[in-house]
Amino acid sequence: MASLSSEEKKISDIVIPRILTYLRIVQQFEKDNKKLNISSEEIAQRTEISAFQVRKDLANFGRFGQPGTGYNVADLNKYLLNIIGGKEMCNLALVGVGNLGSALLSYKGFEEEGLKFVAAFDNDKGKVGKVCGSVIVEHTDSMKESIKRNNVHIGIIAVLADSAQLVADKLIEAGIFSILNFAPAVISITKEVTLRNVDLSIELRALRYFLVNR
Repeated sequence: MASLSSEEKKISDIVIPRILTYLRIVQQFEKDNKKLNISSEEIAQRTEISAFQVRKDLANFGRFGQPGTGYNVADLNKYLLNIIGGKEMCNLALVGVGNLGSALLSYKGFEEEGLKFVAAFDNDKGKVGKVCGSVIVEHTDSMKESIKRNNVHIGIIAVLADSAQLVADKLIEAGIFSILNFAPAVISITKEVTLRNVDLSIELRALRYFLVNR
């Protein structure tokens, strides 16, 4: 499959959340069905995205799919992976080996998605030197050196709120510009850094609200 042009990659930045949704649907469809093709309508039925938007998003990356036939599932899966750079392994480093951090390190599904933990850090000396998942926990003092040695691409923060900003600063100082934050804290970053926040308490409170007000 041909690589995407620089123009196509710029377009993918705009629609990337939807592209990731399509990818998840197509991969699940491939597991659950024997059909070779999937239509934009079938993708739309599994999301809150219209079939028109699905076709428009995929058309941004060139001619793909046939009217009346839809998209070949295997080809579409490879195509979507190519858009997000899914062929290359992405190295992860986690800071904070508590209950959540330990669970993330032990989860086996990441490598299937091209994501691999290569480093983990904690300031608790009782955890340093122990194996969690497939990595040996290191002290946070060695973050900068270890991150560069292990060619880390993404840093994950799973520490208490009052430590989150300091950890983010250390990750950026070590050359990390993509950060996933699980700490319930607002982190200040420079415009060069991509930060995604996952606050489980907020998500659960939102679900509780909709449960009470349904």
